[in-house]
Amino acid sequence: MRTIPGRMKAGRWVLSREDYETVCDALDKGNLIVYPTDTLYGLGCDPFEVPAVERVFEVKRRPAEQPIALALTISDQIPKYAHVTRIAQGIIAKHLPGPVTLLLRATKEAPLPLVSSTGLIGIRVPDHTVAQAITKAFGPITTTSANLHGGPSPVTCEDARAQLGDTVDLYIDCGPTPLRKESTIVDASGDAPKVIREGALGREDL
Repeated sequence: MRTIPGRMKAGRWVLSREDYETVCDALDKGNLIVYPTDTLYGLGCDPFEVPAVERVFEVKRRPAEQPIALALTISDQIPKYAHVTRIAQGIIAKHLPGPVTLLLRATKEAPLPLVSSTGLIGIRVPDHTVAQAITKAFGPITTTSANLHGGPSPVTCEDARAQLGDTVDLYIDCGPTPLRKESTIVDASGDAPKVIREGALGREDL
């Protein structure tokens, strides 16, 4: 188990090039990482590697029927993995990158381990420089809170480490997350948005 400390540069968290290479190497090997987002610390792996995704569920002790989401670098990548509805377009334009998880119909390009039994996939575009840099360097990764299922929200790297310990291969510490609350989950796959979980973004702000 290793921890990579981030550093602040011009008001933004950054890692060194060597650090990003270490992160990508870990993900390439099917390892799990804990990384910062705008909401909480996330648990990431290669979403196309079934054993790695299975490990995420095992480490979190998360029920298999509760899929985890996909983290992308920019909103323009969403149509590759999900069918963007008119409702989703409005939310994306207004709130992404930001603290919203969109539930949309998965495309054929979507990683199968993350697609629900109903054909939906959760999509996140975190508003955090390190999260965006990781997905830019490696590609899409999983995103789910880095805690035990039902455990305290991981606002700091220490919160995540206290719950997950050495079951995770690499931790990235960039201080407390800005919003300190989970993302708001919105089912935007139909004609009207359905708030599944209210989080950092209020229902009235959608």
